[in-house]
Amino acid sequence: MIPFNFEAMKTRIAGALANAGLLLASCLAGLLLCEAGLRLFHPQYAPLAEAPFIRDPNLLFIRMPHHCSRHGHPDTHAPHELCHNNLGLRQHRDFSAADLESSVNIGFFGDSFLENIGMEAQFSFTEPLDYLLNLKRGEREAFNVLNFGVQGYGMAQSLLRYELWDSREALDHVFYVHCGNDLRDDLASGLFRLDDAGRLARGEAAPSRFALLSKLHLSYLALDAAGRLSTHVEEIAANAEWLEREFDQRRLLYHHQGLPQSGFALFRQSLRRFKEAVESNGASFHLVWLPMEEYDTPGVAAIVGEEGVATFSLRDCFGERDPAHLRTPWQASPYRFENNYETHWNEAANRLAAVCLHRFLEGRLKLPQLSEEEVAQALRRYYSAFEAPGKSLQPVSPTVAAIRRKYGMLEENLPGWWLPWAPSPDKLAIRSSFDVYLHDGWLIYVKEGCTPADFDKRFFLHVRPVDDRDLPPDRLAHGFDNLDTGYRIDETACTAWRKLPSYAIERIETGQFSIDGNGDYINHWQAGHVFSEG
Repeated sequence: MIPFNFEAMKTRIAGALANAGLLLASCLAGLLLCEAGLRLFHPQYAPLAEAPFIRDPNLLFIRMPHHCSRHGHPDTHAPHELCHNNLGLRQHRDFSAADLESSVNIGFFGDSFLENIGMEAQFSFTEPLDYLLNLKRGEREAFNVLNFGVQGYGMAQSLLRYELWDSREALDHVFYVHCGNDLRDDLASGLFRLDDAGRLARGEAAPSRFALLSKLHLSYLALDAAGRLSTHVEEIAANAEWLEREFDQRRLLYHHQGLPQSGFALFRQSLRRFKEAVESNGASFHLVWLPMEEYDTPGVAAIVGEEGVATFSLRDCFGERDPAHLRTPWQASPYRFENNYETHWNEAANRLAAVCLHRFLEGRLKLPQLSEEEVAQALRRYYSAFEAPGKSLQPVSPTVAAIRRKYGMLEENLPGWWLPWAPSPDKLAIRSSFDVYLHDGWLIYVKEGCTPADFDKRFFLHVRPVDDRDLPPDRLAHGFDNLDTGYRIDETACTAWRKLPSYAIERIETGQFSIDGNGDYINHWQAGHVFSEG
């Protein structure tokens, strides 16, 4: 019999544990390095990982009021401002208590299809709908259309958002935009449950233990890699079109299959409570069906009808105005983003949704009816206000300027071209690679015949104040303020903008630079401007 060597076994176990610990530490260090590298050198996932959410004990998460970040368009990848107003709504304009008291207020509640973070806020249907409703048709009240949509919300969170809002009694009409995944979202959130009598009761919901993963850029890299893998699978299958359609259909069916009956019961009770809460405040309640049939959960329509909820179908309206819509699968529809795995609707769909809802509300609000041509003209006027101004930067009409001010950027973020100005010799401060103009506290950089490469280089701005006491303490030794960030760029208009500080300025130096592969600083152009006294 071979004697058991306890000490040797201890040594082997200790060595194995040490090796496992070393392997784990190496993996964690590698992941941290990858995360740091993504954040520094490939920050395309920053808008997702750094989404402006605030944890909330009642709603799990809410949008941060008075907050702007950058987000990319799913198809063009062009960046836009993702802003939320004083109420945390996906709108650039604020809503004061006095404004709500003096207007007819229409609130839309829902999820990502309503919040529309993939596009600029002025193209989401709530804004052109607001514009159409407020067209002058004689003496009548003004209207506010409020967008309460939040990505990831189910009906439970929308219901609580309504019930917990201090100004809910100011809403005269409430619309809930239903999406097929709402039932699953409500089950997952745990915000509500059914008691023994089948009545709605508050659950003991808590933020997911995996919430930290949503803050890691690596999480979105993994999702992106999975999406690219599906593309490679499609290529291996010799571009079989059925593969993509089958993949999308199976993903959509996830929303409909395997739902427990408790999910439908929870939906019924939440819908009933939402309707009763709205009507108890003297407002009307409607449920809006999205234009894609694939997002309709079987059985939900029957529940909606049994509960006596008034509905409006965007799918029917889309079909009346575009008969091809009813024959076209959503995966091939011109009304959806081409490169968005959530298959959200695009700007064209939101424009048509605004027309459809405007026609419905015209009757509901007993407004004088506009002709089809009047609606078309109004929308041309609205959307043209947000087109790139072009190289001429000619002054805009008061009507267009008013549209930009109301539905465009928040006042403190207004770029220079939204202001009515035209380049002139007295406004030209610098003539160099870019012509730099001064206008109403802005530097406006314009380049005729630009190329995308002109904007690959980073702009910089060094400002020397008249009074050194205006400098931040860490810049006193340098004698100038460093304002190299905060630029807004529109490559299609060959234009960039930078707001100047409010203090008195003696001189500015501006230009563009880049950093090569060795970390060396390359100055591409630099020029200065001395401000005249007074």
